Amino acid sequence: MTTKVNPVATTVPAQMIGKDIQLFTVDYINAVNGSAGPLGVQKAVLDSIMQTATIIAAGPLGNSNTEQTFITEGTDSVVVATLQADIRALGTHDSVDVSAATVTAKTLTIAV
Repeated sequence: MTTKVNPVATTVPAQMIGKDIQLFTVDYINAVNGSAGPLGVQKAVLDSIMQTATIIAAGPLGNSNTEQTFITEGTDSVVVATLQADIRALGTHDSVDVSAATVTAKTLTIAV
């Protein structure tokens, strides 16, 4: 028989949905909605993220199609500075310049 052992306390702040998660926003700077195909810049960015992480959710494009928030599995699967450098290295991809893109870590806040 297996004995369940609970931690003394949870780590605060904690972000989880059954498992630990990480949230971050990519600001592409330029609109990327016109480059959504399999060879487009959106796919290239997804591939960059998935080099180190499993994407659980990708939010819609916001701020005139220049920003997108992602949720990945784990608490440190994405190093935002490294991802930002990877995205910027794409340069102009499918006619969209992402050489100045930024990646910002976010926290999950649920207002009550």
